[in-house]
Amino acid sequence: MRFDLNEDQSTYATFLEQMLAAPDTGFQPVEGWGRYDYGTALDAQLDENGFFDAAREEELGSVTAALMVYEAAQVPVCIECAASALIRPFLGRDVSRPLAVVVDDAPGAIRYLPQAKGLVSITATGVRYADLPEGAVQPVESLYAYPMGTVDRDALDWTALDVDTGDLRTLWQVAVAAELAGVLKAGMDAVIDHVRERRQFGQPLGAFQGVQHRLATAAVEIEGARLQMLKAAQSRSAQDAAAALGYVQGVATRITYDLHQFMGAMGLTLEHPLHRWSYRAKLLRADLGGSSASYLAYATERWGAA
Repeated sequence: MRFDLNEDQSTYATFLEQMLAAPDTGFQPVEGWGRYDYGTALDAQLDENGFFDAAREEELGSVTAALMVYEAAQVPVCIECAASALIRPFLGRDVSRPLAVVVDDAPGAIRYLPQAKGLVSITATGVRYADLPEGAVQPVESLYAYPMGTVDRDALDWTALDVDTGDLRTLWQVAVAAELAGVLKAGMDAVIDHVRERRQFGQPLGAFQGVQHRLATAAVEIEGARLQMLKAAQSRSAQDAAAALGYVQGVATRITYDLHQFMGAMGLTLEHPLHRWSYRAKLLRADLGGSSASYLAYATERWGAA
């Protein structure tokens, strides 16, 4: 598969990379790693500079928005990007961000709900939106390295939106696939740095073929996930989106296992940021029913419900 950004997309990607790498985006020093930190400064900078509106621009479109989700997922702090970049521009009305999304009335806590100004519900029967009144959300303690929360959904003032339900579901599948591929890429990069420096038996861990082969496999799979996700963002096909999400969810478990094994005990502590990406991956790989549900959706799209 060949993939090249156009001139506008390349310029956007360059500025995005610079902004994500800026030293004042709210990153903490390694001794300060908690379960998660919300990147308030980074979120504000991206919002003020219009990065979340890429999908509205014809020259940028949903491909650039998906690429932004993938790149933003790689920073140690977390920001609400997926819904703002790939759902909010297609709701047919202006809504405030950050934004939270729930699909098929899934029970339990919802990520980014404590920061969200509004909640989008996507079901087979339609798409609804509700503002979140102050004090309505109850934060929930979680290991998932995301801010999580619950709300009495029946008490919210819901508005039905005149949008294509299938299209919104497809965009959310792309968004989740992009975010999951991004956190896996960030985790892999952190582990590669570690095995280059960590020495055993007189040589770097990265010199052992077993480590090299498994990291090489992970790199190929993550790049494949990225390209499938971008293809789905370009086509906005339900079939492509289900295939992209099913693939990255399917490889996420083994990749995460390998990354933690190569980190050794350090990967199980809060002293290194790997836990942030791996616990985000743990949540994302189960979203929308996980890999088996995504592949079932793909099969249904391709061959029909029978």
